[in-house]
Amino acid sequence: MNHRENDHQRIRETVTRRGLLRAGVLAPLGLGLADWLRIRALASTPQQGGRATACILIWLGGGASHIDTFDPKPDSPSEVRGEFSAIATATPGVSISEVLPNLARRTPQLAIIRSLTSPESDHDRAAHHVLTGYRPSPALIYPSLGSAVTKLGDSSYLGTLPPHVAIPQPPAFASSGFLTPAYDPFAVDGDPNSPGFRVRNLTPPDRLTLNRLERRRGMITEIDAFTHNAPPTPLTQSRDRFADRAFELLTSDQAARAFSLSAETVSLRESYGRTTLGQSCLLARRLVERGVPFVTVNDIGAGPLGWDTHQQNFATLRDRLAPPLDQAISALLDDLDSRGILDTTLVAVMGEFGRTPRINANAGRDHHGRASSVLLAGGGLRSGVVIGATDPRADAPIDRPVTPGALAATLYTALGIDPTTRLLTTDNQPIRLVDVDPPITELF
Repeated sequence: MNHRENDHQRIRETVTRRGLLRAGVLAPLGLGLADWLRIRALASTPQQGGRATACILIWLGGGASHIDTFDPKPDSPSEVRGEFSAIATATPGVSISEVLPNLARRTPQLAIIRSLTSPESDHDRAAHHVLTGYRPSPALIYPSLGSAVTKLGDSSYLGTLPPHVAIPQPPAFASSGFLTPAYDPFAVDGDPNSPGFRVRNLTPPDRLTLNRLERRRGMITEIDAFTHNAPPTPLTQSRDRFADRAFELLTSDQAARAFSLSAETVSLRESYGRTTLGQSCLLARRLVERGVPFVTVNDIGAGPLGWDTHQQNFATLRDRLAPPLDQAISALLDDLDSRGILDTTLVAVMGEFGRTPRINANAGRDHHGRASSVLLAGGGLRSGVVIGATDPRADAPIDRPVTPGALAATLYTALGIDPTTRLLTTDNQPIRLVDVDPPITELF
């Protein structure tokens, strides 16, 4: 082996050791943090359009009953109407379910879509359709709303916080799809309502002190000095830069403060409700206030089946599901408004589908893709309006049907992103952000 080959071999081995040591520094603190920071440099120039600079998506996994929440049918037979009454709201002529009294007082801030429709009634397929704007395909997994916003939106927020956060875990198909995993959401992975809540991936293990972390970083700096003759490449330069940024995030007081709910007053925390959903919404507000572009609140506090109420639909909604939702969203809207950021923060409340009009033998409602409801607020959208209508049985839209593609296009447009933008797959095939559906123009 000649001298040049020896030099190249030494460089390869040194770079490999350096990479392993970097992994050794970062691994105990949560793998993938460098990926989060890579997103900020890879994000394209933000496009002009809507007023919203951030989105909070509240995901009702399992599929909430539209009839028992935002699209009541008081004149239908009892086997369709169910046990709940419809109550008047602050918007003349608009009624919603009695289990949502706080939201009934806030309908002037809301846009209610009653005509979302999809042919999908399987949980995974329907979630993919609603969260991406595309029906599932065996050939391609499409990027979710949050991943696309992270890729195309404005990444110039303050600090080093991850730009796409899921609290506490992302729902199914809230992923980067055919984009790189760098655009997957950062999972908080903890219950914000827990007294000992901390973000595991941003909190060093107790046995790993800051001094030890600094020493590990110093070792990497010394090894770097031995490789000054190695020819730089865009890959090695970006890897080093993002690993350094990840280190800064892990040791950042700003990140620790952003996720610390103890900084909020007791009265404000109580207004959101001392529930997983309530405190998750409060944490979402803290993050968007600090410039995080997309936060998904996954209502897993609703239980292992979430909103999938095949049995005891009415007791479950009345006693367990609706009260935390009603309180948390109402407090979130009030809080965003009082801070002057509701107009630039898009709030969306939705699940993968609605529930069947006919009540089953177990006092429950089953999967129903043909009709469901979506709640939107803020983000510069029109408010105090109802979009679409379903038939007297809430079985299917009879006015202004809205597809998941149209819903996705609406959210993108509100966030200043052109829904006709094309993203490249791994084999360089251009794919539109959403299917052919245009946005809901009545909301702009």
